[in-house]
Amino acid sequence: MARTHIGFIGLGAMGGNMARRLAGLGFTVAGYDPSDANAKRSGDAGVKVVDTPAAAADGADFVLSSVPDPAAIRQSYLGPDGVMTRLRSGMVLIDLSTIDPATWREVAAAAAKYGVACLDAPVSGGPADAGAGKLVFLIGGEASVIEKSRPVLDALGNTFHHVGPLGSGLIVKLVNNVMSVGNVAVAAEAMVLGVRAGLDPQRLFDILSTSGGRSHHFLKRFPNVLAGDFTPYFGIALSRKDVALGLGLAASFGLPMPVTSAVRQAYEAAHAEGFGNLDMAGVIALYEKWAGVAVRGKDAKKPGGPGVRS
Repeated sequence: MARTHIGFIGLGAMGGNMARRLAGLGFTVAGYDPSDANAKRSGDAGVKVVDTPAAAADGADFVLSSVPDPAAIRQSYLGPDGVMTRLRSGMVLIDLSTIDPATWREVAAAAAKYGVACLDAPVSGGPADAGAGKLVFLIGGEASVIEKSRPVLDALGNTFHHVGPLGSGLIVKLVNNVMSVGNVAVAAEAMVLGVRAGLDPQRLFDILSTSGGRSHHFLKRFPNVLAGDFTPYFGIALSRKDVALGLGLAASFGLPMPVTSAVRQAYEAAHAEGFGNLDMAGVIALYEKWAGVAVRGKDAKKPGGPGVRS
């Protein structure tokens, strides 16, 4: 029996791990990424590397994409060397990125003219989860298309939420990320306040970890802050993008979001101050700079931190 042929657009930290996992499980995978390093890493692991999104989609049963932003989606699907140039009836397009619903609905409307169905399936989880098949999927689209796509989805995830019609998964993802980024920004402000007022950073974290103000991302990311580790597992650049997309969605309904707007400005300021290459919790460097303190444990790799002058 012929193997399922998958085209994969975007071979970065998330997409690359997914594409390599699919190839390792026996799917035929053709992948595209504008980064030579990303492409080589996947090529070395069994993914057939091609030079355009169109080439990745050529002959594919499913096309998956994991790219940074709406502009990359439009280029990958609707551009002159995009997926749309190789569509054939019966294919399924599945976007795993975090973008706005309107952009993906635009792609889906174009694909429908060729008898091609689409799902939006943004994911929750990190690169390690992507490589281990442990992602959580938030899916928008028709139930019959999800069922057709189950062999691919089951290879990548272990939890699936069918949210509703096309675009619904993206709405949940944006709402989730607005909450997550907001939680981190408030925690950063609060931790700096406590340390500036004279508390020991580690002791403060230990107490807050059992108190009502804690959140998932506080517990997950602030041990790294204390250790001076700002490796961008989910970086400030992506945080800025997702909050901006959330605000754009709100604007389409004429809905004010004053708190989220302030969160966005905190991340824009962190980027402007040169902290844009840090993890999302690296927004704390901005507050540390303003306060002249460092929220670090005694064994931190970088006790002074990126936001504090030594």
